[in-house]
Formats: sequence, structure tokens, C-alpha cells
Amino acid sequence: MENVGYNLLALKSLLLKVLLVLICILYFLFLYMDLFNVGIFIASDSIKYICTILCFIISLMTGKDSFNRRDLLLLQGGLFFTVLADLCLLIRDYFTLGVFFFCIVQILYSIRYKSTEVKLTLLRFITISYITIIVYLMVNFWIIEFDLLFAAAFFYLLCLIISITRAIKACKNDIYPSPNKYMILLAMLLFLLGDINVGLYNITRLVNLSGELPTLLHNTSGILIWIFYLPSQVLLSLSGYRFYSTR
Repeated sequence: MENVGYNLLALKSLLLKVLLVLICILYFLFLYMDLFNVGIFIASDSIKYICTILCFIISLMTGKDSFNRRDLLLLQGGLFFTVLADLCLLIRDYFTLGVFFFCIVQILYSIRYKSTEVKLTLLRFITISYITIIVYLMVNFWIIEFDLLFAAAFFYLLCLIISITRAIKACKNDIYPSPNKYMILLAMLLFLLGDINVGLYNITRLVNLSGELPTLLHNTSGILIWIFYLPSQVLLSLSGYRFYSTR
């Protein structure tokens, strides 16, 4: 039985390494395609989406190697809704729904990083969502009409800020051991950098400014999104593993 358990552990370790190598290969492949505008038999966005799915699969492999069941379920839930969000944004062009799913992602991560205040955290996000909806309806009715996507993006920004703040505190207060606490912190900071470039990419697209600088900013931010975003997902997918190190 010990040999069987050892063999399964070795197989799991090998599979994890294969997935990580595959993600690295796909990462450089879609960056090459985006940088040099090269097309192959599969679209760059499809490759990116496959990478997101692989990150979710890595989290599913954690099993008994996690800290505890709650932490693992919250992580897997966040990565699952990330898969749904990227499906909407990359493949189906359902932008508002995609942002809504990303809101759920950040709410789950906020709970994960401070699991002692689940009810208070949910109450806070429900209150923020109600205020956002009320402001959106008032502005839309009395001042100017604007797309629901902007309200969803604003709510997501608030969710992201809370999530990153809690990740910083979790690292500072040693809620997770090393190296996990640093992986989580770095992952969330990379997540933020990716979202900053999402904002720059869409602002330069919507404003439609002419000239070399706005065009350069638009193209550069479009590439930087995934330069930061995919490493953040890989780090998050691995952050649920219990590594053999001291606090």
C-alpha cells in the first residue's frame, strides 16, 4: 500500500510539472502571436482560455495537500468563476456577465483571505452592490444614460481593492505559511496590474484618440494584460498547496 501511495504521489507531481510546463509553452506562444500579429490554426484568445482552464485543473489536483477544505473550496470556486468570466470575455463577448463573474471571484478571494468574517464580508459586498445599483439607476434616469457595464466595472473595482487589501493583511499577519503568503500577495498584485492594463486598453479604445502615443498605449496595454494576468492565475492555483516549510 505504501508503494501504491508513493507511486500516486509521484504521478501527481509529474502531472503537475507537465501542466506547468504546458502553461509556460502556451504563455510564450500567445505572447509571440500577439506581439508579432502571427496567426496559426488556433486563435490567441483560445490559447489564453485553455491556460485559464489548466490553472483551474491544477487547483483540482490539490486534494489532501491543501491547508484545509474551506480554503481549497474558496480557491477552487474563485478559479471556477474565473473560467466562466474568461469564457464570457475571451470567447463569447458577454462583457457585462464576464465582469459580474469576476466580481464573484474577488468576493470569494476576500472571504478566503479573511475566513473569520464570512457573514460580515458578505454583508459588506451586498451593501456595496445595492448602493452601486441605486446610484446607477438614479444617474441613468435623471442625469445621463450609460451602459450597465460601467456600473459592473465600478463594483468590480471596489471588490478588487478589498480583496487586495485583505491579501496584503493576510501576508503581513502570517495567515498562510511561506511561500504561500508571498505567492498570494504577488498573485493579487499581478492581478491588479493586469486589470490596470484592461482599463487603459478600453479607455484608449473608447476615447479614440489619434496619434502614435495613444495607439502605442492601446497596443502595449493589450499585451501587458496577459503578461501579468496568467502568472497571477498560476500562482493562485498553486497557493492552495501545503508546501513543506515553516512559517
